Amino acid sequence: MAIDFFEATKQPVRQLNKAERELYDYVVKNMNEVKNMSIQKFAAGRFVSTTTIFRFAKKLGFSGYADFIDSLLVTTHSKEEFSMPSLITKENYSENYLSNAIESVRVMSDESVQIILEKLALKPNIYILTDDNTISIAKYAERLFIGLKLNAYAPEASYQMQNLENHINENDLLIALSYSGHDEQMNAFIQRVFLKHRPFLVSITKANNNILESLSDINFYVFAEKIRMNNMDLTSSISMMMILELLVYSYSASLV
Repeated sequence: MAIDFFEATKQPVRQLNKAERELYDYVVKNMNEVKNMSIQKFAAGRFVSTTTIFRFAKKLGFSGYADFIDSLLVTTHSKEEFSMPSLITKENYSENYLSNAIESVRVMSDESVQIILEKLALKPNIYILTDDNTISIAKYAERLFIGLKLNAYAPEASYQMQNLENHINENDLLIALSYSGHDEQMNAFIQRVFLKHRPFLVSITKANNNILESLSDINFYVFAEKIRMNNMDLTSSISMMMILELLVYSYSASLV
């Protein structure tokens, strides 16, 4: 019987090489499309051989490509069943809420985390950029970094961001928080900065192809059910907060 994709790959994903990790990231971001692909179509779309895809599926612990697809079907089906009416059922929402948070942390690359720890060890100036929905998370992250005696600043207003353009240089670290990854003001700001200097950019976005991710050196993605009520975005930010906390805690542990 097929089981949840993330549960099935929890341990094997740690053993993937760079090329395999890129395939894994592609599957996670495009699960709804991949679940309907033949092995030939998947291989052609990633410019690799069908043998490479078969070995990738086997390395993830599946018996073959069909078993791999069955796992994707189980995972996407369980997500499609979640809808706004189920919010009134506490058990259903709690399960999805925790599952999304766990998945967001589970797919973090150890290699990416290590690169960020090395950047933090150089004591860069850290600028935390946000969209309207992530300001409170950015201020919280600012406090965490400052608590570790790092220079961190999370501008809240557009004029504060504009004032930073001429101060950011290639030795700095930018952390951009945007669930959609398509915030026009943030992306335009980053592109203007890149015209002058090229700081290291880490982003946290939802698992899709977006502009912010394409600009980033490292991207972490979060899973969350999109929720809007009374014209307000109530999508959970807990996954984004957990990723930031893990980066801070990992850096703290590296100092011991």
